Amino acid sequence: MEKALGDRYDKGMTCADLGAAVKAVTLGKQPGEHSLRQAQAMKDVVLAVADGLDEDGGGLDQGLRLPLAEVLADYRVDLRENMGLTPVDYVRNGIASKPAWEDETGVHVSVNWRTALLPVVRAVSEDPDAYAVVREAVTRQAAEALAAMKPDGTGNTLSAPAAHSAWALGNLDGVAADVVSSLKSDRGREWQAAVLADLSRTGEGEKTAVPAFAEDAADYLVARWRGDVAAEGAEALERQAASMFGEWCDAVGVTGTDREEAAERIERGQRAAGRGALTDLD
Repeated sequence: MEKALGDRYDKGMTCADLGAAVKAVTLGKQPGEHSLRQAQAMKDVVLAVADGLDEDGGGLDQGLRLPLAEVLADYRVDLRENMGLTPVDYVRNGIASKPAWEDETGVHVSVNWRTALLPVVRAVSEDPDAYAVVREAVTRQAAEALAAMKPDGTGNTLSAPAAHSAWALGNLDGVAADVVSSLKSDRGREWQAAVLADLSRTGEGEKTAVPAFAEDAADYLVARWRGDVAAEGAEALERQAASMFGEWCDAVGVTGTDREEAAERIERGQRAAGRGALTDLD
């Protein structure tokens, strides 16, 4: 952690001070915007936390869970890429020795999902509010990926963005299942209820009414899914990727066999990712 925090690091730091320092070195002036230095600090923080979890064999201090989740959420583009069907450049740069990088689309950072990011996401998720922050970030990125799609795709072209998101969301399903299974039944139900309450609630600064799809497609998809969570509970999480894809199809007029087959692939992918994450956490 000392490497990541630089001169902000102090051996006598409280967890609150440590959380504030992590946010100070990793977050930019605007949400989702980062310098190469900040992105590299983000990678160093995740690796340091993962190493600490491995060495201690325990969890993450309660005071660090929410701040770290908020940092992960601010890197939601990279979060979905690392948790989904990871692109080649993210795989290549996920090696611990590879630095953050910049290309024509912006600054990026990658860490290995199974050995570093998964344990960190699992550790922060002991706090249901922190888990909800991470899931909301992936949901927002999934909605933006759908909103950017053109409705004339067929086959894998039609399902690819949602399938990528399905893998990321499925990994979060596996994390949630692992947390609940580690708790006594009453506490597990309380954890899940807190997550569902957070995910069905309109975020600060967001519109309370569902916007028109033509006005803001991503906001529309997120708002519709929040309504599903409020109405259906945990089932809305388990089929989230296919549900959001279906909402997008309805909005843009995609029908027929291609839609049905794509929805099946997306749903299978989310379930498979959830099983894989549970296996990796075992």
